[in-house]
Amino acid sequence: MSCSFHAVIIEGGTRAARAAEATTLLKAHFAEDKAAADKLECGIFEDLVTVEAEDGKTSIVVKQIEDLIQSFSRRPFASIAKAAVITDGERMNESAQNKLLKLLEEPPEGYVIAILTANAEGLLPTVRSRCVHKWLGYEKSERAGVDEDAKQLARILIYGKGALAEANALLVKYEESREDSVAFLHTFRLFLRDLTVGRYVPELAGDERTAEAAAKISSDHAGQMRAGIRLAEIATREIETGYRVKYVLRGMALNMGENRRH
Repeated sequence: MSCSFHAVIIEGGTRAARAAEATTLLKAHFAEDKAAADKLECGIFEDLVTVEAEDGKTSIVVKQIEDLIQSFSRRPFASIAKAAVITDGERMNESAQNKLLKLLEEPPEGYVIAILTANAEGLLPTVRSRCVHKWLGYEKSERAGVDEDAKQLARILIYGKGALAEANALLVKYEESREDSVAFLHTFRLFLRDLTVGRYVPELAGDERTAEAAAKISSDHAGQMRAGIRLAEIATREIETGYRVKYVLRGMALNMGENRRH
């Protein structure tokens, strides 16, 4: 096998970019098996196990990881090893991640696992520490006004420069479309991540203005931003699952405001 790792976290970018990077890494891993590499390129590799949240579910549960472990305990069908791709790895609940640890600690020789995630902070530290990390960068929204709206929402809910009613008024424009609301939450989440990451690594802040703002963040505000990222992730999952957008967005704003006051 060509790669030295048995597990990799692919973080950032778009879902399509993460999937493409996983295919590239797995093809490199199976480089000595041309048939396997060709099948990976075509998406027909028999020894690839894909794990993702089931239809209508927001989480990857422990039974799915148990099924993965069981699959890895059996001999490969067509190659000399098996591979797994866990899509939206941050959706694994804590029990599922703890179960995955056993496989990460004692993987079968030559087997490889790729965990794809928009935000590796949703993974347990013990999971992250057992994987190499591939960072694809931030995906920025190209929708007009979304970036500025995300910054304004942070000013209101994180820094208290405005009332909850102002936050709700800002969010109204995103209540009519699930696609628009998810795009806004994605941009909002990434802006908060730019700030929190940029506080420690300025060159990762996205741009010079954000880096300057990040340098001024207090530890209290950094903690509120991390909580905001988690709340935005939960809101995104609820909207994608079918919850009413208006109530999800307003509930998120209310919870963020409550976090600031405590």
